[in-house]
Amino acid sequence: MRFAIKDASNIIVKNRVSGKPLFYTEDLNTFNYKIDSESVYAKAKGANSIAFDGALTITLTMEQQVLQMNQLAMLLASDVVEETAKVGKRKLLVSDDAKKVTLENLRPVANSISVYSVEKDGISLVKELKFTSSISGSNTEITITDTEFTEGDRVTVFYLEEKPKAKVIKIKDGSTAPNYTIEGDVLVKTTDGDYMVLYMTIPNAKAQRSIELNLEAENPSSFNLTVDVLKDENGEYSTFAFVGSENVTPTVMASKLGATLVEEPKKK
Repeated sequence: MRFAIKDASNIIVKNRVSGKPLFYTEDLNTFNYKIDSESVYAKAKGANSIAFDGALTITLTMEQQVLQMNQLAMLLASDVVEETAKVGKRKLLVSDDAKKVTLENLRPVANSISVYSVEKDGISLVKELKFTSSISGSNTEITITDTEFTEGDRVTVFYLEEKPKAKVIKIKDGSTAPNYTIEGDVLVKTTDGDYMVLYMTIPNAKAQRSIELNLEAENPSSFNLTVDVLKDENGEYSTFAFVGSENVTPTVMASKLGATLVEEPKKK
């Protein structure tokens, strides 16, 4: 039987210890499974004669442009926690005739405010200004005390704001990410036009900490995740199982092809 594959796999990623799913995705653009092994040779008259297999090194690299929060955490070799986050903010404000500006409905983190005069573009900073601040109801009022500042001029106010229930990913020296089990399914087409599904199981994988996160304005960002494939307790790295066309349901087929399954009305 001859066949071809034109599919980047759908995957389920689980916590290896608990067995609970972390996410499922159909958004992979590439799925690259690579096996390396350095053989050791016994030589005869200086030439390689008998080969001994070296240890296997297996990596799985996946690329996508659409991802979920738990995938980003896996990419960064970390996990997602829900907690209050302190985020940096900036506001461009115009001072009144008392050299005062107001952060409406805002109470910044204590001692996080700084104030600068700006160029005509409203972005370029000129000088850090002296000020006092006070709370008035739900607002924060800032009064410029710098003698060189003129009332009616614009200022940029930088501050930290607390955001409750934020989804936070932290990068630390030690990885907080678990080992993973990865289960993938790939659509396979034979030369006869039949379909099969290749089910891949990687029972033990660990995200690499060699990470490059590239964000750009012109094109959608690509996210590349590489995991090390490790042996499980049975000494196995991965399992590939081909399931014949009789088990490829219309629903599965539509999912593989990125299509929508439509039930046509029955003919009378």
